[in-house]
Amino acid sequence: TFNGVWRVAGVLATSRAFGDYPLKQRKFVTVEPEFNVFDTREFKPHFIILATDGLWDVFSNEEAVQFISERLDEPHFGAKSLALQAYYRGSLDNITVMVINFKKKRA
Repeated sequence: TFNGVWRVAGVLATSRAFGDYPLKQRKFVTVEPEFNVFDTREFKPHFIILATDGLWDVFSNEEAVQFISERLDEPHFGAKSLALQAYYRGSLDNITVMVINFKKKRA
């Protein structure tokens, strides 16, 4: 169901559904992860954003990418600014953001 975000059984946000015991017993969720592996040397991403649903509740993928693209020179590659912006937009969930910058030059 959809209550602001997609939820399993109307209660558990899908980003948190992984392994939730009561819903696992009812066969609504599984502990089996689904993941993709790709070679960053082939795809050459500039950065990746890892975040909780507190961010994704108020930012689309495109908005988050645009926001970070403009702030990669900030400390933490703009992750702190993105988390604060999610808060200012009224996110009601916990907000955790990590940005991994693949283009950062090492000293």
